[in-house]
Amino acid sequence: PDYGMGKQLVLFTTLLLFASGGWSETNIQTVSENIYVFSEIDNQGLIVSGSNGTVVIDPISEHTAKSIQEFLSVNDKNAVSHVVYTHSHWDRISGGEVFQKNGVQFISQEACRLFFEGNKNEAVIEPNLYFKQSYKIALGNSNIELHYFGPSHGECMIVVHIEPENIFFVADLLSTNGPSFPNDPTLPYLRPATLMEFFAGVETIANQHNVNSFIGGQVENDTFGSIEYVAQQREFWKLVQATTEEAEEKGNVDINNFVDMDKIDLEAFKQFNNYNEEDLSNIFRRYTSFLNMGR
Repeated sequence: PDYGMGKQLVLFTTLLLFASGGWSETNIQTVSENIYVFSEIDNQGLIVSGSNGTVVIDPISEHTAKSIQEFLSVNDKNAVSHVVYTHSHWDRISGGEVFQKNGVQFISQEACRLFFEGNKNEAVIEPNLYFKQSYKIALGNSNIELHYFGPSHGECMIVVHIEPENIFFVADLLSTNGPSFPNDPTLPYLRPATLMEFFAGVETIANQHNVNSFIGGQVENDTFGSIEYVAQQREFWKLVQATTEEAEEKGNVDINNFVDMDKIDLEAFKQFNNYNEEDLSNIFRRYTSFLNMGR
């Protein structure tokens, strides 16, 4: 099958579960015989169901987790054997208690341990398996490889490689609609010091395995994005870094770490989706704060 950008998904099922205060809708759509995208509001994750078990990547919430469990049962799929957390942010990884039983592995990267140990959020189940650089889950007719390239969107975000479909799942930092400005220009989770290493690592693995497309962690117009967007998004952040460094050198940064936007050539930034000058000013400030204070 062609898993390139622009492939149309077929709506497989929609399940509604009553939640406190209203209805919570979970959509589950087909990607391939064994891969399904599920979403709740704006967030989405993946189900990979193989002959040896089923992996849920970022369960999102209890309501979505229950929908997934019902979906697997109705469609005669194997029960959940693994739950993978792409990073430590609770808006994506709650609901794991639905799958918590003997033998189920909850997996995340080692740097996530800091956020899970002592966690008081009962909706977030602490992983019972941590890995450092890479980890492979064998599902018989499917394989999942987890890769870590250093701090990027937070300290412990990973990239998921799924075979034989040969696609990536990247929860944050990439949009399937193309290289773009981030949704939150204050960049509270971004790690500027190692961000380029993240993109370089993703590009290296993609080249090694001839990966052509990825699925993101947000519901967007395009379910699949071209792997070329990785390099193009890296160029955005490279341009941000170079621009703020030059502003520092020329003394165009005030005491509050704001760059004088009147002295910046903004034309190069206008090629990226969701261009907004005010957002760009806040993005610059995140970088100048890092350059000046390591913050």
